[in-house]
Amino acid sequence: MLTPVIRRPNDANLATRPGISGQPSAQAFDWRIVEQWAAAILADDLGPIVGTFKSRGAQGPSLAWDPSLGPAAPEPIRFLHAYWTELAGRAMPRMSEIDALALRPALGYIALLDVVDGGRDFRYRLYGTILAAVAGFDMTGRLTSEHKASPYITHFYMASHRAAVARGRPFITEHRPGSAQITKGWHRIVLPFTGADGSVQRFLVGGVPIGNDGRLIRITL
Repeated sequence: MLTPVIRRPNDANLATRPGISGQPSAQAFDWRIVEQWAAAILADDLGPIVGTFKSRGAQGPSLAWDPSLGPAAPEPIRFLHAYWTELAGRAMPRMSEIDALALRPALGYIALLDVVDGGRDFRYRLYGTILAAVAGFDMTGRLTSEHKASPYITHFYMASHRAAVARGRPFITEHRPGSAQITKGWHRIVLPFTGADGSVQRFLVGGVPIGNDGRLIRITL
């Protein structure tokens, strides 16, 4: 069975991409919402977040800590989870242990996020080529607070990352954008790595877009 293939979009196509800031939005980025949602996630109460997603025509998000993944999970997600779990068998993995060559099976779907100011913000050290092609923009070198997705998506990303800094545990999420024409949904796994002081300093993130036919999206660059 073939996997759907898309070609890298140009700037003229951004208005049709999922969650692009050029689309109309009744909500602007708000640090207070990030703080409130981070607290809600730590309390295992996604109600306010799900309500906001629904009001934007989106579905979800779901979030699960310390996930146990079955064969139905997208292949890049399962690979990254197994990679992190093997490292974590000894102790919380350090960011110095991240081996780019070992991650080749999931390249394109990977983002590396550095924790900024203890979790106030996060900077993309790497934003995978498939993520950039599907989204229509590249976040490499930019802060999560500068994300070009719709504000409610950015709020959720920021809040979930903050919660993971506090909890120091991996999680998976799934959501369906409200305005996407290419993607039916996004699967995301967020895996924490520590610095020399033992605090969470970096995340290895796998983001997997699912096409409208329910299959993993790949691209031709």
